[in-house]
Amino acid sequence: MEFKSLEDENFVEIAVRGVDAQFSGEIESGVNYRLSVALSDVSFGAEKYNEAFLAALREKLKAAENARFVIAPVAEKPLSSIDDALEMTAAFKHCARRIKDCENVAGFEIPCVFSALERAADLEENFATELAEKHPRYVFYKK
Repeated sequence: MEFKSLEDENFVEIAVRGVDAQFSGEIESGVNYRLSVALSDVSFGAEKYNEAFLAALREKLKAAENARFVIAPVAEKPLSSIDDALEMTAAFKHCARRIKDCENVAGFEIPCVFSALERAADLEENFATELAEKHPRYVFYKK
């Protein structure tokens, strides 16, 4: 499992929102993107995933095969517990499964919201371990 700093690479920041998984900007070939993906778009709650959004995200990523993406999980509000962080990890593990054949996804950013919780380092390590289990090629980025 490989970890890198986001500051070591040049990423263009964009977001994807809504069931149609619309990118917030135009995608250009050969560009590296940090793609913010909201937890609320991926998950409706514990083990309830938005399959329509995930299918649309996969289609958008496949159509942008000449660009490179790092998925940046975003929680719209602070997480209040370790259980919330574990639920977020599970949601983005499911997301990773749905986009597994998108070769242009280089990896995932470790969610910044973990840093405000007790045992933050353990939560960050768990996130990477869970996603790397089925996706060993992913690189994990930290801000």
